[in-house]
Amino acid sequence: MKTTDKPLFDSNILIYSVNADSPFHETALDLLVRYTQSGFYVADISLIEFFQVVTDGRKFHHPLTTEQAAEYISKLVRIQHVGVLKIRSFHEILQDEDARAEVRRLQIKRFAIYDYLIADCMRRHDVKPIFTGNARDFRMFPFLDVIDPFMPQTTTQQRAAGPIPYGRQSISEQDVAAVCSVLRSHFLTQGPKVPEFETAVAEYCNAGHAVAVNSGTSALHLACLALGLGPGDTLWTSPITFVASANCALYCGASVDFVDIEPRTYNLCPQALEEKLRAAQQSGKLPKVLVPVHFSGQPCDMEAIHGLSRQYGFRILEDASHALGARYKNEPVGNCQYSDITVFSFHPVKIITTGEGGMAVTNDQGLGEKMALLRSHGITRDPALFSEVGRRRSDVGYLKSDIGPRTSDLRPPSFYYEQIDLGFNYRMTDIQAALGLSQLHRLDAFVSRRSELANRYDELLAGLPLITPWQHPDGASAWHLYVVRLQLDQLRVIHKQVFETMREQGIGVNLHYIPVHTQPWFKRLGFMPGMFPEAEKYYQEAITLPLFPGMTEDAQDRVVGALKRILPTEHTEGQG
Repeated sequence: MKTTDKPLFDSNILIYSVNADSPFHETALDLLVRYTQSGFYVADISLIEFFQVVTDGRKFHHPLTTEQAAEYISKLVRIQHVGVLKIRSFHEILQDEDARAEVRRLQIKRFAIYDYLIADCMRRHDVKPIFTGNARDFRMFPFLDVIDPFMPQTTTQQRAAGPIPYGRQSISEQDVAAVCSVLRSHFLTQGPKVPEFETAVAEYCNAGHAVAVNSGTSALHLACLALGLGPGDTLWTSPITFVASANCALYCGASVDFVDIEPRTYNLCPQALEEKLRAAQQSGKLPKVLVPVHFSGQPCDMEAIHGLSRQYGFRILEDASHALGARYKNEPVGNCQYSDITVFSFHPVKIITTGEGGMAVTNDQGLGEKMALLRSHGITRDPALFSEVGRRRSDVGYLKSDIGPRTSDLRPPSFYYEQIDLGFNYRMTDIQAALGLSQLHRLDAFVSRRSELANRYDELLAGLPLITPWQHPDGASAWHLYVVRLQLDQLRVIHKQVFETMREQGIGVNLHYIPVHTQPWFKRLGFMPGMFPEAEKYYQEAITLPLFPGMTEDAQDRVVGALKRILPTEHTEGQG
């Protein structure tokens, strides 16, 4: 076996091999046994990490003693075909101009620096394969062949040959550990993790209050109810959005209408909004709630929209399902400076995930309390919210002599609760919240990586007959989606052909979105094609390209290569 054929084992392989409680224990142990004869490498820094993790009790119910850990390392390095690779000191790396530039380009921060040290070590020793449970973290280094032994088909080459989805969640070992910690705890739901997650998101967004729920759709529904939307009222939103942005009005018994999009950002157009408001004022049909959707992660022109709300008297509910981590005028989306409530989604392909989940944030305490109440059946244990009868408790019979001595203590017993409104079971579980909390630590890194890939798309797609995303100077997108628009007048293929051919080549392109007003259900409500021309023109030309934090540059090159093969133009065909 050539030296470069030997894999390097990351520290988590060693850690799992001695942790009998880990679901990956048997796999890690089998891996070590199988490679003992043929040989493998470990980095010296991985031995340090192994020693720390197995002895400090953070991830182990039964941590090793320092003597046991030292003995394990001693036996490991004495195996004939096991080699210990020494990393360069970080000081050496910072003195290396190329390495320093690479650290800066990859925007390596926090614990990712350890991954870089290992990757740098492997490159210098010409070792390409690495077995690791943190495969997504190491895939940022294109010179490695990353193998996750705990998941099938995860080498870089295998993934390059397989389908590329338009989006994919990024789950780390820390995420798994956070979820497992809750599974081992006393609370799977209605425990401490949900309020922890709410507090963390509110702090990140600089918002006063947060209410976690089981989906972004639920958050939209509760927000509409908290804002008093009901029969006889109307909600306006963008036609280029997921249907939930409009359905939330129908759930409340209200009507829905749409405002056409701005042709560069694909967000709700402030000029079209102003024209529609002017006409609605004359007819006496102004909206009660407006839902601007931060499409693809790019913030709407909230200052202009907020100015119109003050003039025409509607409430603003930001649909930021795509935009956690985005910024508007250098402030985080979700600070509600220009709105009453902002809603986020934690679906698996969103910026961070809780599996399924959502959250509403607000600076209005009353709105926050209303949404929290409706989230859980309209039930409360807060004596301040009890009915007068509940506060007296006389109807419950606690003061009757046949169940004990009379008392002057009129405080409700600790088990007492009241349903004071008609609510829903929209609660988030502690399992979901734990995952969300863990993911939140990597939010900025996710957005940074998405932005890096988007910028690279811009460069690679330059010169093709399509329009790449335009960014408003007041905003910094979270880059949930990367949408291109085909310049069909320059092409000899139609929109559908491009879409289907890309999918046939394993490129998971998508379309966000079919205009809501063209859906059969909304046609029944009186909407017809032609009512919102910018949205319909967008729909005829748009294609969403794959974009997610774990996407490699090789995969991105494959997407672009496929697109270039499909988009022949008269100019390129005429070249010899």
